[in-house]
Amino acid sequence: MNDSLVRHPATLVWTLLMLATGLSWWMGAGGSAFFVRDVKTLTALLMIIAFIKVRFVIGYFMEVRHAPLALRLACDVWVVGVGGAMIALYWFPAGS
Repeated sequence: MNDSLVRHPATLVWTLLMLATGLSWWMGAGGSAFFVRDVKTLTALLMIIAFIKVRFVIGYFMEVRHAPLALRLACDVWVVGVGGAMIALYWFPAGS
């Protein structure tokens, strides 16, 4: 195996994404019941994991980490803004 492939940053990020996917699956399948009993809290945690994964994909697989600072900041603001809005709307639905 090519050693440079193993040491490439994208390989580490891919590994972290796979671990986060496995964690999400485990939590969603009921494995997290011993530390998260509330479904609403569990769902919010799963959404947070999903948006962290989105941030990694944008940065490492869409090559935004090498982009100008303005684009990097715009992408980070988008991830935090959309993620925060979705979680807020989930916790505090309109009209309730």
